[in-house]
Amino acid sequence: MSTVVGIDLGTTYSVIAYVNAEGKPEIIPNQDGKSTTPSVIQFTPQGPLVGASAKEAQANGDKDTIAFFKRSMGDSEFLVSFYDKDYTPTELSTLVLRQLKEQAEVHLHQPVTDAVITVPAYFTHLQRTATIEAGTQAGLNVLKIISEPTAAALAYGLRPHARAQRVLVYDLGGGTFDVSLVEITDTELNVQATDGDHKLGGKDWDDSLIQYLAIQFEHEFGIELNDEELNDLSVQAERLKHTLSLRQSAPIRIHGGGHVGNYTVTRSHFEEITRDLMEKTKLLTERVLAAKQLTWADIDGVLPVGGSTRMPVVRTFIEQMSGKAPMSGINPDEAVALGAAIQAVMELEQRQKNAPHFHLAGRKKTTDVIAHSLGMVAESPDNERYINSFLIQKNLTIPTERTKTFKMRLLPDGTTKMEVYLTQSESDDPQECTYLGLYTFSGFPHLTISETEVDVTYTYDKNGVVNIAATEKSTGCPLLLKIEDLPADVPERFLLAPARQAPQQPSTVYLAFDLSGSMRGKPLRAAQKAARDFVLNSDLQYTSIGLISFSNEIYIDLKATKDPHKIEQAIDGLLIGRTGPGNLGHPFKHLSDLLRHERGLHYALVLTDGAWVYPEKAIKAAKKCHSEQIEVIAVGFGNARHHFLSQIASSAKQSLFTDLGNLSSTFSTIAQEIAVAAPR
Repeated sequence: MSTVVGIDLGTTYSVIAYVNAEGKPEIIPNQDGKSTTPSVIQFTPQGPLVGASAKEAQANGDKDTIAFFKRSMGDSEFLVSFYDKDYTPTELSTLVLRQLKEQAEVHLHQPVTDAVITVPAYFTHLQRTATIEAGTQAGLNVLKIISEPTAAALAYGLRPHARAQRVLVYDLGGGTFDVSLVEITDTELNVQATDGDHKLGGKDWDDSLIQYLAIQFEHEFGIELNDEELNDLSVQAERLKHTLSLRQSAPIRIHGGGHVGNYTVTRSHFEEITRDLMEKTKLLTERVLAAKQLTWADIDGVLPVGGSTRMPVVRTFIEQMSGKAPMSGINPDEAVALGAAIQAVMELEQRQKNAPHFHLAGRKKTTDVIAHSLGMVAESPDNERYINSFLIQKNLTIPTERTKTFKMRLLPDGTTKMEVYLTQSESDDPQECTYLGLYTFSGFPHLTISETEVDVTYTYDKNGVVNIAATEKSTGCPLLLKIEDLPADVPERFLLAPARQAPQQPSTVYLAFDLSGSMRGKPLRAAQKAARDFVLNSDLQYTSIGLISFSNEIYIDLKATKDPHKIEQAIDGLLIGRTGPGNLGHPFKHLSDLLRHERGLHYALVLTDGAWVYPEKAIKAAKKCHSEQIEVIAVGFGNARHHFLSQIASSAKQSLFTDLGNLSSTFSTIAQEIAVAAPR
């Protein structure tokens, strides 16, 4: 029998846990009886050593040791060499994971084969795939990658609560910082937004202290500390930081160049020289609130996680920010691993029907969000520069995917290729993006036409890992994908202006929904989902979207905009009965007024589920819209009349009848066709 575990693969310390026979998550101690194992490796002629002995060797100045390599995960240029062998961050992480796996097997007296491994919420695709690879190389079947704040919230969520809670998980570890907004109910744990910095953590507080003390020493004696002396200072500075968490001041003695400097550092001064670091965490925390348009009054509390939250300044800062004392009840060093162990058991049960079923107290369904927006390099609307065009927005629930249709010109010799430079970034500047790779698609079918359409699908899986696929639309033929090395001149090549061509024609689309009484309940929910899918499949760089609801009267829910958050809010706000229960009104006069002064192409997507009281008036007004170059697309279901739909639609092919189950796919297809129809 084998055991499934949860692993907190940390920058400074790592922790492993499992769920015991009573269904409770439990930390697996290392050979020293400690719950945390230093993420430090010492290389010796006999082989690598991981943990406390390696950290001690590092403190003693051993140059064959390494730490903090987690910050370089996914960096193809990071390489270190020990005893004539090169190591990447992935291979170094493999050594740590292998050590944790072995200590678990010794403690549990049985093999450990499956694991959930945590990563900072703000880890990119490359960093997440590198972590999965490290787990695989360590002999583990990685069931899932889960964000550290999510795991901590899962551990916290095991405690009984009288009501649902909205919590900010403030995760400050040794090398990374994450903050996630989480809603916890009796049955669910839903991450709503996340942000962070994978190069901000306790090490930066150490470095600030080291820099301050080194400058004091240089001012007193006029000499700089050498590398060996700085290493000794770094060990002392870390200890000093820990001491200042317990005392108001502490002494430190620095040796260098034959001199000895004696200094006293107060807690208040330490907090002053690191205030900029605390302010960074505040900026990121408040950015998460802003993403969901919340204030501190909307939050039940802040949950501190990670060893660095033991610093008194962090808890004081949290209280100053939120107006509430930090939440307690979990060990900040252990929470992430405990939550990962809970998730590991649930993953294994889901995959293996014959797996042992644990009676987990507080078992919850967990949903996470995308930490980074996914895009691709495209041309700006004015064709003057290259931009990063967002395709899947940050903070959407994962897993998620988006399919978009592109026109492709086919080469007559059958060698057509399509290149996609896939990016992760919150900036539209290609110079500020993380490039996930060059995705080249080939294998186009032999067609007699010179131009075709290609459906490109971008996917975030449950691990926050990106996948991409493409299909030739007319045949449904999947294209062959080859992931290639990025050219050496990326991203510099995107500093040049693209070859000049006409910009894409802007489009304005109004979704006009019949919200009479018959739409109450399931039909309204289906319509809202269809509207969201329409937005996901629209290119908001070129397309503005507005909403109208109508029954007896007409209500303008939202004037056309490119702002996805405003559109989402308007969709969520659709109500039955706002304009009366019946079908006396029609939207076409309002559509004409709204679209008359908009540039580019005009569309009205009208959804109805029944007969209208005055169909002749509606048809007459719809035809006026047709004459004004407004493309009316009529979608009906339920008791809608086929003939009426064909009369209000601009053409026969723009009159569509469907059912609730296919409403979302119908709206998605319409959005894709509108995008393809806009000429460049």
